[in-house]
Amino acid sequence: PPSPSNMISSFPTKIPVSNGSTPKKYECHLCTKKFTRPSSLNTHIYSHTGEKPFKCPVEGCGRHFSVVSNLRRHAKIHSNPLHNSKSS
Repeated sequence: PPSPSNMISSFPTKIPVSNGSTPKKYECHLCTKKFTRPSSLNTHIYSHTGEKPFKCPVEGCGRHFSVVSNLRRHAKIHSNPLHNSKSS
């Protein structure tokens, strides 16, 4: 059987170190900005088109958002009794 010193010499001396980042392989065809996920690219495209596909479901509100997390944040105003404004 090989000795431990022979086994160690069979391994590469330099091991590639990952910087922890995922390669950005999804590129916007309008501005060349790159993203790690296709969903992030889709959301970014709305910034060019002005599309706001996420509608507040509260009757009479009428607000639309391009980012679903902005809709979630907005929805909190409808459940907060101290907030009476429709402007958020």
